[in-house]
Amino acid sequence: MLLPSIAFQGNCDEAISYYKEILGAEVAAINYVKDAPSDSGLDDLPPNFVTYSEVLMFGTRMVMTDGTNEEMSGETFWFTLTFDTTEEVVSIFNKLADGGEITEALAPQFWASLNGSVVDRFGVHWNIVTSN
Repeated sequence: MLLPSIAFQGNCDEAISYYKEILGAEVAAINYVKDAPSDSGLDDLPPNFVTYSEVLMFGTRMVMTDGTNEEMSGETFWFTLTFDTTEEVVSIFNKLADGGEITEALAPQFWASLNGSVVDRFGVHWNIVTSN
């Protein structure tokens, strides 16, 4: 099984809550430093640091965790979300752009009636497109 994975910089729990609210994500599993055995070597990390989680979004299971260095970042790949209607595209695009940065404004393209890209407030790149 191949699972897409993304590392956050200490705010994974917040990101998961955000994706639950905005995208209907569901948490299948989540582990924190506070749940780790005392000999795990994680004593220097905050108790609510997410060591591992599996989150379900749009029929896909992915791993989300708190990164331990700046090289692990959500900026090295992107997710593409497709929706049937322009209303859905506009709604999700605007929610993800809130606190983030629009990198490609929503506009008609030859491959879709509407397409746009945004980096959300957690540094994750999203491409939002109509499926037609």
